[in-house]
Amino acid sequence: MNILFLGGIFSEGDKDNISQNSKGSMQYAADTLQKNYITGFSQNDSVNAISVISLPFIGAYPKRYKNLFYRPVTVRESLGCATVLNVGFFNLTIFKNLHKTILAIKSILAEMKVNPSQPHFLVCYSMHLPFLLACYVVKRVKRDTHLCIIVPDLPEYMAVRKGLAKFIFHLLSLMSYSIVNRADSIVAITREMLNKFDEGIKKIVIEGIADNRYISIPEVVQRKKYFLYTGTLDRRYGIRNLLDSYIGSGVDDYELFICGDGDDRKYVEGVVATGAKVKYFGQLDRDSVLTLQRNAALLINPRDNNSEFTKYSFPSKIIEYMSSGVPVLMYRLDGIPEDYYDFCYLIPRGDDGLKIKLLELSKLSDNQFISKGESAKKFIVENKMPDMQVAKLLDIFKGNDHV
Repeated sequence: MNILFLGGIFSEGDKDNISQNSKGSMQYAADTLQKNYITGFSQNDSVNAISVISLPFIGAYPKRYKNLFYRPVTVRESLGCATVLNVGFFNLTIFKNLHKTILAIKSILAEMKVNPSQPHFLVCYSMHLPFLLACYVVKRVKRDTHLCIIVPDLPEYMAVRKGLAKFIFHLLSLMSYSIVNRADSIVAITREMLNKFDEGIKKIVIEGIADNRYISIPEVVQRKKYFLYTGTLDRRYGIRNLLDSYIGSGVDDYELFICGDGDDRKYVEGVVATGAKVKYFGQLDRDSVLTLQRNAALLINPRDNNSEFTKYSFPSKIIEYMSSGVPVLMYRLDGIPEDYYDFCYLIPRGDDGLKIKLLELSKLSDNQFISKGESAKKFIVENKMPDMQVAKLLDIFKGNDHV
């Protein structure tokens, strides 16, 4: 089978250029998940060819990106067994989405002409409306194409909006759902997500995929004395709870390291300015983040289960954290399958749960930390690698059982 993957990755040639021109956070988690899907397709013998059409997920000019046009350094390149077409576009706020839609349609149809006699499986990453509109048009033109939508996030939970903006995005969200419900198959990251879409569509849950490159890095001989959070600095994701709990816990033997960006960045910087044993590194490139993770004593996900969106969310950092061989501390969340919880430390319920657990874990020996981390990494290697996870999706393409 031929796979056409429509998404927005950061290619190797463009990654530094995009980073230098971006204002604010970059979507590294989305970039990693897409590449892990592409790797999974590449590793499966039933896939004959993989073409990736990439219009990167970057901020719009002028508020979130320095350039009015996105121009890729390399138009065509390889990613494993896949051929990547990097597509440039007009990056002005609002207008960029219309341009991306038109370019995606043209690019998909052009790629289909390369192997016209072969059945095509069009995989669309995310409920990004320009991508959905492009896939809808292609599906109308090429009715025998199997359209699969990967849904890592639901649009209504991606940001907090008010007033007119909330109303407009609600209408756009309804349009997005309408298109997804016309797809042939859907990949969701939690079971609760499946209930958001019509019956009769082939559905499957793939909560996340491990990164082969990260798994293969040699183990660290000696861990350093710090706890670490990497990710979005947003009150919804628990960053204030983490900082307040760490300071209130009285933990003395371990520093707290934070890296990332988001709406609560000033709160983090304010805590650092008080002289607390907290270090803030800003938003780092992925390699630097992974190095920090592998050298830490403990990795923390402070997102709690008090918001409705947790039913529709699997934090991508959980698999990344567990892949490092470093133990993970987190809350029990509705969107995380039960089989994960045997391989991490759980935060007890209650306002002081995180504070109490941090102090408790700070008294453990290095060997206890190492043992817990190794068991988590083994679980990921045996269950969540790209070939294993993507094989579930390919079973749907072959007409086998589905959720």
